[in-house]
Amino acid sequence: MLIPNRSSFYKAASIYLYLARVLVLILSEDDVRGILGIGEAIEAIEKATIYQAEGRAFVNPRNRIYVGSYALHTMSSAIEAMGVAGLKAYLSTPSRTVFAILLYSLEKSELIAIIEGDILSRIRTGAASAVATKHLARRGSSTLGIIGSGRQAYTQATAISHVIRPDKIYIYSPNREHSERLASKLSDLGLQARVAGSHEEVMRRSDVISTATNSREPFIRGEWVVEGVHINLVGSNHPSRSEAHPEVFSKAELVVTDSKAQAEKESGDLLNAVKHGVIGWDRIHELWEVVSRRIAREGDEEVTIFKSHGIALWDIAVAKIVYDKARRKGAGREIEFRGYWDDRVF
Repeated sequence: MLIPNRSSFYKAASIYLYLARVLVLILSEDDVRGILGIGEAIEAIEKATIYQAEGRAFVNPRNRIYVGSYALHTMSSAIEAMGVAGLKAYLSTPSRTVFAILLYSLEKSELIAIIEGDILSRIRTGAASAVATKHLARRGSSTLGIIGSGRQAYTQATAISHVIRPDKIYIYSPNREHSERLASKLSDLGLQARVAGSHEEVMRRSDVISTATNSREPFIRGEWVVEGVHINLVGSNHPSRSEAHPEVFSKAELVVTDSKAQAEKESGDLLNAVKHGVIGWDRIHELWEVVSRRIAREGDEEVTIFKSHGIALWDIAVAKIVYDKARRKGAGREIEFRGYWDDRVF
């Protein structure tokens, strides 16, 4: 009987154990910022939305746990066509909000990445508005209005500028200094951005509008809605907050949201409009219906509205792009993480 050399045996065993290790890629905000482009985020979300229309992508509404002034938010999605599933969790506190995304491989049954999710969340929200704008805005739209100047406003402007190439961007928020700072950043990118004097001016001058505020009270009025405009309502994802008065929805021929199940739980804008009898849930469509061309704008004079809440489908689709690029570029760092135990007992 041949007795293997002990050192060779241990060497072979160590190689096997090394190959059997499950390595998870950790990606920081800096990694994401260096990897993720707006254009590819738009493409990823559009593809994932088509997969959703085909029944090859699934999404659960956001859930929240409140503890005093703190809130834990969780949301999940599986995209069979991309071979991934995952979730985003974030904790909101009076001082900050901290985001994390867990990405799993369906084929390997493994956790493959943990991604810091603030920058990714901002980019995917802007990219989703760009997808909605691409499919809902009238052809030839050339002016963009941004209401708000906070953390989401920049990516709203840059992402939508990928699909309509605006001649002018009008910006308004009550904080003039922040509005001017945003206009300056956009101007540095070669975009013609200027600060407007009021909400009404932005509404009346723009072909496409994105609102990205944390307003508790509605500020968009029905009489400001011009013929043919497309509006992205982005800021409110809580039943106690609204950006548009109910009569705004009476001006729209087509109202679209990302998830009706989520809207019924947390959309202050839509819940308020339904409560006032301006619109019924049966007249509200989902974005996948638009992207798959089941419904569409029928004329340049029509008003269209996209009410965005942010869904995990977008996070997981964009996280997959980030993960694939990070692997190719050698970005991030790896840690060993299995999350399961082979033996039936321990």
